[in-house]
Amino acid sequence: MKTVLIVAGEASGDAHGARLVKAVHEKDASVTFYGVGGSNMRDAGVDIHIDAAELAVVGLWEVIAHRKVIFAALDKLKQQLKSSPPDLLLLIDYAEFNLKLAEYAKTLGIKVLFYISPQVWAWRQDRVNKIRNCVDTMAVIFNFEKEFYLKHNVPAKYVGHPLSHEVKASCDRDTFLKKNNIPVSHPVIGLFPGSRKSEIRRLLPIIIKSATILKQKMHLNKSRSIENVLYSFSKRKE
Repeated sequence: MKTVLIVAGEASGDAHGARLVKAVHEKDASVTFYGVGGSNMRDAGVDIHIDAAELAVVGLWEVIAHRKVIFAALDKLKQQLKSSPPDLLLLIDYAEFNLKLAEYAKTLGIKVLFYISPQVWAWRQDRVNKIRNCVDTMAVIFNFEKEFYLKHNVPAKYVGHPLSHEVKASCDRDTFLKKNNIPVSHPVIGLFPGSRKSEIRRLLPIIIKSATILKQKMHLNKSRSIENVLYSFSKRKE
């Protein structure tokens, strides 16, 4: 029986992890998953040892405020890696925490698969050197990421975006514009404050202010203001 220690430290990773676990179990139901995740992964059959909600922080000050919880979780996982080494350490996004865990796993000779890459191609590219030393394979969701990693001598496989077959448009552009009383000539901009409550609380006011400035500069004339749309969205997320 194969065992996999899986770590997803935030809501989006929990959702992606659940899909991955279900897909694996369709091929081999005997594979055992345990580790860090949320309700989605728990429902998919993962034995959750640490709830991802405890680790879902954003920004330097939140990390500092939750450092005891974060380091306690990291120490607990390291102890598990040492005392009962899994066949595979599967890490989903959550780069700063997961790369520390990957480094330790490599000292124990444990295979490491990293699913959903940190955006090293966009900023702090020097992290690719750490990844090369502690990750056996990067499973990336964009094809250009595969090219980036191979260029830096990191084994990588393009596996496709996990939502590509699930997210469907509820209507076409013309129907959307008509429904929301938006002239065809006007641009449509999507605003996404994040998946974590702390992100929404921190970023939503800035996004609303930015949207208001855009609306004024681009002379958008909507029956329903961007501010009200985003406010409604934020209330649903709480």
